[in-house]
Amino acid sequence: MSMALNSAPDVYHSSWIEFRTGIAMRYEVEHESGSATLYFGHRDDYVLALDRESLAQLVELGTAAQRELAATARKRT
Repeated sequence: MSMALNSAPDVYHSSWIEFRTGIAMRYEVEHESGSATLYFGHRDDYVLALDRESLAQLVELGTAAQRELAATARKRT
């Protein structure tokens, strides 16, 4: 995985990148190489290029985080 770091008013970064609600996101798929590129920011300020396996790991990780957040929200209600 690789991510280019630049400055943008909608994104704070230090040793990590934090996206605020409403940040523009899009993707492109390169079918021949089996890779995907994720773009973040109104001018594609941040780019994350992933091969198929890395993309699957990222989706798995995000799904697990969503489940945990949902479980925590249910406990509070």
